[in-house]
Amino acid sequence: MKKGKLCRVLSLGAVTCLTAGFLLLSGPGGSLAGGLQEVVFKVGEKNYYVNEKTLTMDASPFIAQGRTYVPLRYLALALNVAEKDILWDKNTKTVLLTKDGVELRLTVGSRTITVNGQAKDMDVAPVIRDGLSYLPARHVAEALGYRVEWNQQNRTVLLQPAVPTGGGTTKPGTLGQVVVQGDLVNVRSGPGLQHTVVTQVNRGDRLTVLGKVPDWYQVQLPGGGTGWIVAWYVREEGQVADPGDGPIPGGPVPGDENSRGVPGGRPRPGDDGNQGQDPGGIPGQQPQDPLPGNEGEQNQGPAVTRLDVTVAGKVTRVTVAAEGAMTYHVFKLTSPDRLVVDLTGVRPGNVPPEMSVNTETVNRLRVGWFSRSPDVTRLVFDLTGPVRYRASLSADGRTLEMQIYIPDPGDVLRDVVIAIDPGHGGPDPGAVGNGLKEKDITLRMAQRVAGLLSAKGARPLLTRNADYEVGLYERTDMANRAGAEIFVSIHINANINPAVQGTATYILSPAGGGDPSRREESRKLASYIQARLVQRLGLENDGVLEANFAVLRTSAMPAVLVEVAYITNPQEAALLIQDWFVEETAQGIVQGIMDYLSERWG
Repeated sequence: MKKGKLCRVLSLGAVTCLTAGFLLLSGPGGSLAGGLQEVVFKVGEKNYYVNEKTLTMDASPFIAQGRTYVPLRYLALALNVAEKDILWDKNTKTVLLTKDGVELRLTVGSRTITVNGQAKDMDVAPVIRDGLSYLPARHVAEALGYRVEWNQQNRTVLLQPAVPTGGGTTKPGTLGQVVVQGDLVNVRSGPGLQHTVVTQVNRGDRLTVLGKVPDWYQVQLPGGGTGWIVAWYVREEGQVADPGDGPIPGGPVPGDENSRGVPGGRPRPGDDGNQGQDPGGIPGQQPQDPLPGNEGEQNQGPAVTRLDVTVAGKVTRVTVAAEGAMTYHVFKLTSPDRLVVDLTGVRPGNVPPEMSVNTETVNRLRVGWFSRSPDVTRLVFDLTGPVRYRASLSADGRTLEMQIYIPDPGDVLRDVVIAIDPGHGGPDPGAVGNGLKEKDITLRMAQRVAGLLSAKGARPLLTRNADYEVGLYERTDMANRAGAEIFVSIHINANINPAVQGTATYILSPAGGGDPSRREESRKLASYIQARLVQRLGLENDGVLEANFAVLRTSAMPAVLVEVAYITNPQEAALLIQDWFVEETAQGIVQGIMDYLSERWG
């Protein structure tokens, strides 16, 4: 794979500036429609970048009230708003933007943005400065289906169009429909929990999709207007219900004793996708969406009858028994560390809502009635730190046994979920050279890595296990939903110069933003993997490098992208088809992962 050949998903967080008094805006270059990949604005600089091409504005972005402000004229064009659809009323100081059936209206001095006639609040108001009108563009961009992110270190704003959902026949300007899978699911003004709730929808509602970013859909609301709904609580029309709870190709199989269920990060309807935050109170409760009490419970379905927590050395053992069959789903939350278990098909019964545990791994356990129709009982374990777990359900589905523990130094791979991502696939061959295709080699290597990990007790998750296409967002979405602790993407490099050779491992560059601690963990992981690969393969050491690759930016866990060798170099291409070389590559990646985990748990 050539450096930078992966499509890059951008961070976003812009703002807009608009020259007062114009009727129709015009600008250099016209509309950017078709093929937009990246737009970057930098505070204090008139230059901005579209697909790495430098362009110039007539005003510089600035920061005020904690928001970045950028000339609207250029942002509107970057968002593919046609010049004829950018209108300014100098008498009312109002701007009107229209794109793909979405109409936005904003007025200087007002904190209200109107989207298709529906008024919504903004946290700041547009202002006039030096004869120009400015407003924060996050609200504009997100209303038009774009992701917005601010990079503090570089003081840059990056924009990325919403990701098409793909598949199916859609109406012009739409991307199909989704069906709501829960009751009282929040719809927000933007793609994120920080945005205000504009309405709620219920199970069975069908919503037209206008755009998509990782974990969120932009939808047309039944009563008019638009909003954003978290992806966990809807399914695309034509999908099987709740696909995230089914087996993932190459991953663990629910109910199998050895796989012990999918350890995913897929919360149920009602918690609004709040995987990284604890709403407090009863598990699953939102501050704005109180969970009903247990009154009238005697008229409901089977209940949990027993919940025992015991200690066996360094292992906390949990036994849950119920009157009827249940299914379970486990995922982890961080900051602080928690382990969440959803039991579908049973209500809490007379189980205490909270109990102190105080073991080496668990501080306390909270229990709540998370959902009705179907009944879902949620268990939340407040942890002392990172843990591993095992879980198994009895044959009749009435008893769940769990072990929560800290692994021994020599058993660091046991039960850990590791996402292995073979680059490219299907119609995308990746790099091609010397009669070889990158997609074939990466799949072979990834399958061998998964086999080695499985043999050592890990739970590998292959983002693809055959020659088919998988989107960049889908790859990390699989890993994020499964609660993977590590993400490793495997690629083969290429260069127009056939003499170029070597092995490299990439982490996310600062331009990609994200959590600095996750980036540091990724660097540690990359260093271990790179060292092992160089040791085993004997190729030139290109080192640990940085890039703003999509799979590195959108993964929620430490993530690396390995460039094993150059398919365009005749000597290295000859190695790529050798069984021993594939084996050494897989062994190097696995050993690097083990080195990293040993340091973490040491």
